Amino acid sequence: MSDQDTSPRRTRWLMRAASMSLAVALSACTPAPDPGGADTAAQPSVDDSGQDGGDSGDTGDPGPNPLDEQLLELLATLDDPPTPLQGPGELDPALVALGEALFFDPVLSGNKDVACASCHHPEHGLGDGLVLTLGTGATGVGPARAEGEHGDWLPRHAPSLFNIGEPGQEHMFWDGRVYDAEDGPASTLGPLPEGLDSALAAQALHPVLDRGEMLGQPGDLAVDGSTNELALLEAPEEVWGGIVARLKDIDGYGELFVAAYPEREVDSMGIADVGNALAAYQSEAFQARETPFDAWLAGDLNALEDSQRLGAIIFFGSAGCVNCHSGPLLSDGRFHNSGVPQVGPGVGDAAPYDFGREGVTGDEADRYAFKTAPLRNLSTSAPYMHDGVLPDLGAVVEHYAEPENTAASFDGSHLGELEDQLHQDAEHLEDLTSHLSEDLQLLDEDSQVGLSNIRQFLLALDDASWADGADRVPDSVPSGLEVPR
Repeated sequence: MSDQDTSPRRTRWLMRAASMSLAVALSACTPAPDPGGADTAAQPSVDDSGQDGGDSGDTGDPGPNPLDEQLLELLATLDDPPTPLQGPGELDPALVALGEALFFDPVLSGNKDVACASCHHPEHGLGDGLVLTLGTGATGVGPARAEGEHGDWLPRHAPSLFNIGEPGQEHMFWDGRVYDAEDGPASTLGPLPEGLDSALAAQALHPVLDRGEMLGQPGDLAVDGSTNELALLEAPEEVWGGIVARLKDIDGYGELFVAAYPEREVDSMGIADVGNALAAYQSEAFQARETPFDAWLAGDLNALEDSQRLGAIIFFGSAGCVNCHSGPLLSDGRFHNSGVPQVGPGVGDAAPYDFGREGVTGDEADRYAFKTAPLRNLSTSAPYMHDGVLPDLGAVVEHYAEPENTAASFDGSHLGELEDQLHQDAEHLEDLTSHLSEDLQLLDEDSQVGLSNIRQFLLALDDASWADGADRVPDSVPSGLEVPR
């Protein structure tokens, strides 16, 4: 970054850092501990249970915390520092209500047995808690979907949807195959219907086209005993048209549509309206902005514990996590190969492997690269990575300590019936590690000492209002089909 960089975001950080530095200087506080963790006597004790060992035993006001000064000054040096999230802006409540009904209604699937919420459920961190996800043919929500009979495993993990409507979310899916272009949303899979408001709206129209995910197979019967007429269709436009025809036959959707579009008749409903309503609901309902770190960013310097401050200093400093997890979303929105072990049936011509972004761009430089995930509410949405192989936050931070070695030494015993689809053959491992992202910074010894602190910082990204998502699930949907719960 140039010394002449005067971007508004960096200027705000410099002003805050300067103000905080003055306050700390006047308070005559003790020096800040070594962020790398080498001087352990100077740090609050943190054990693997994640409990902060506490601050000074003084009973009086200790004054400003020197760790705040250190973190503020560090963030002021970043090209793209974190800032509080903006939110999606004002949305029409009637359009959001239409989107909520659609999100939880299995009527969008060919067999009427799986809704968007089946794989992105509020009680499971807007994911499904599975390694790879399961689509049509499975029942229930969360890990229970793997307990009974089910169809084939889909090739990727269901990503969490927190803050999916936040500005900056320009690419959808792990490989970014749906995205915001200069002239509107676009997809590498083919033409999109006119009238879509965003890439998020376009993304919502793709799972219904996937036979394993939501569409089903020719000859399938729906859960109500009717023929799966959607599975008999081939072209995307035909499938989308069939879904809209279903919705028009349900009185409740006619009422919701007219409320959202009072100037229009129900007969004018189109698939773009479905996508836009789903995007509006997800943008409004899936916000996670009330976190300790967001409070700290907004000026509440008491919002973080010392273990979390130290974790943030390492995260944004010596560990290099900020190379990819930057900006308001703590994601650069780009694609990186971090050496994650691969499991599952694979994708396209690369099967049984998943080449990720290369499958979209055709560029070998993008092999095994997947989109950087935003980090709010991370602890609620385990397991992690594009194929869900890392079961908890401890495994994630340990992976990034030595990402070049994880795949070779990975123990897949927790993968259950997917263990025999773990790929660890020598040729694949060599290919995986030879394409590691140049943005991937291997942790030095001091940073590795602070892995527990990094984990504590990640917990400071949780929004407490999402501790229980049960109250975010509607009791019923217009089709009368069973709501996933």
